[in-house]
Amino acid sequence: MDFVLNGYQPADVLRYFEQLCAIPHGSYNEAGAADFLCAFAEEHNLAYRRDDMHNVLIRKPATEGYENEPVVMLQGHTDMVCVKRADKEHDFLRDPLSLIVEDGWLRADGTTLGGDDGIAVAMMMAILADDSLAHPELECLFTVQEEVGLGGAGGFDYSDIKAKLLYNLDSEEDGVCTVSCAGGVRADMHRPVTYETLDAMTAEIRVSGLKGGHSGAEIHMPRGNAHRIVGHMLAAVQAIAPIRIVSLAGGNMDNAIPRDCTAVIAYHADCADAVKTALDTLCAEQMSVLSRDDRAEGKICASYDSGTVRAMTVEDTRAILGILNLTPNGIVTMCEDMPELVESSCNMGILCTEEDAVKIGFLARASVEIRKEEIRTKLALCAGIFGAEISYSGEYPGWAYDRDSVATKRYVAVYERLWGQSPRVEAIHAGLECGLMKHAVPDLDPISIGPDMRDIHTPEERIELDSIRRVYETVCAMLAEK
Repeated sequence: MDFVLNGYQPADVLRYFEQLCAIPHGSYNEAGAADFLCAFAEEHNLAYRRDDMHNVLIRKPATEGYENEPVVMLQGHTDMVCVKRADKEHDFLRDPLSLIVEDGWLRADGTTLGGDDGIAVAMMMAILADDSLAHPELECLFTVQEEVGLGGAGGFDYSDIKAKLLYNLDSEEDGVCTVSCAGGVRADMHRPVTYETLDAMTAEIRVSGLKGGHSGAEIHMPRGNAHRIVGHMLAAVQAIAPIRIVSLAGGNMDNAIPRDCTAVIAYHADCADAVKTALDTLCAEQMSVLSRDDRAEGKICASYDSGTVRAMTVEDTRAILGILNLTPNGIVTMCEDMPELVESSCNMGILCTEEDAVKIGFLARASVEIRKEEIRTKLALCAGIFGAEISYSGEYPGWAYDRDSVATKRYVAVYERLWGQSPRVEAIHAGLECGLMKHAVPDLDPISIGPDMRDIHTPEERIELDSIRRVYETVCAMLAEK
C-alpha cells in the first residue's frame, strides 16, 4: 500500500498505525484487526492467544539481563468509535480511513481517526517487532469493545497473566499520567408507544453540527447535548399546542455527547401559525445560547409540511418529553478533594424511534460508587414515572489512586530525565480498562499515558505526530528501567 506517513517518525509505529487504518475496526467489528495481530505474531515468532471476542494477547520474552525484572503488560484497545460528518460518504464496515497530515497533526478525512486507541496498537506492535530494545518479559494485550462498555477487558481470561506493572496507552495528553478513573454503567430506557395515522401539519426540528465529544473527557465543557436541546424545544411547543411525536433520531454511542438530533412532530392545522412562530423563535433562542464551540458549525432549524403520518398519541408524546427533559444529564456532582474533577455525570447519548417504542441510552459515570447508584436511582424513578422499562449493562469498576505506585514513580522519573520537566499526575472522569484489569488482577500496578489527541469521538479527531514520538520513546525508556 502507499503510505501517507512515509518520512515521519517513529517510522515503525506510524507504518503499523496506517496499516490498521486500512482495516475496518469499529466496535464489534474487530475480527479483521485480530487477524492482523495474529499474523504479525506468527511472522515474528511470538507466542499469542486469541479468544472468542477477538481479544489478542502477545507475549515476548525478556531480553538478556531483564529475566528477573517484573513482567510488564502494555495494553490498548483495537476498536474505534465510528462517526462521520453528515456530508461524508463512508462505510465503516468496508472502507479504509483516509489519512491527512496537517500542521504536524494527523487526522482522517471527514471521519473519526481511531487514534483512540489505534496508536496504542501500533506502539505495542513496534515494540514487539524491535529486537534492539531492552525490556522485561512483555504481555501485550489488545482488547475489543472498549468504546461500548469495556466489553473485551471485562470478558478476557486473566488466569495466566504474570504482569505486575500495567502501562495502558489509552490516554490523550502527553506529559500526563493518569492514576485513577471513574467506574460506569450503561442504562437503556425502552418506552412503548402507540401510533395513530392522521392527516396533519408537520414540522421537522433539526439540531446539527454541535461540537460533541467524549462523555468522560469533555462532559465538563460547555457543549450542548442535541437530544436535550430538541427535548426542550418540543416541551416548549407542547405548552401551546397538543403536538404528537412522529419520530426521533440522534446519536448512536452512549459515551459520545450527541452532535445531531432530528425530531418530526404532527399537529392540527388550527395550531399551525402558533407552532411555527414558537419554533422559529426557539431556534433563534437556542442558537444564541450555544457555546462558541457549538456555534462554530452548529445549526438549529425547523421546516414545515403537511400530509398523512403515523404519530404517537398525545399521552405517549408527553411521557417521552418528560424523559428527555427530566432525566439527569451532564455533570451531577463535582469532587470535593479535586475541585476540577467531575465526580459523577450522566450522558444521554442514544435516541431512536423503533416500531413500537422509543429507545433512550445513557451512560452514568462516577468515581465514588454511591454517586453512580444515585444516578441509577434517578433514572429508574424517571422510567417508572413515565412508563418506561429500564435495563443496565456494561457496568465496570473504578480504579482508586495508589500513592505508592511503582508504575507512577517510574513514569515520572523517566519523563523528567528525558524531557526536562515534571509530568502531571491526575485522575480522570472517563472510564479506563485499568479499572477492570486491576479488579481482575489485584496485584497489578496500572498507569495510563498517551500522546496529544483532540476531539476524539468526533470527525475532527486528530493526534499530534511529535507527541507520538515522545510517548513512544518514554515507554521504551520505562521498559529499560530496572
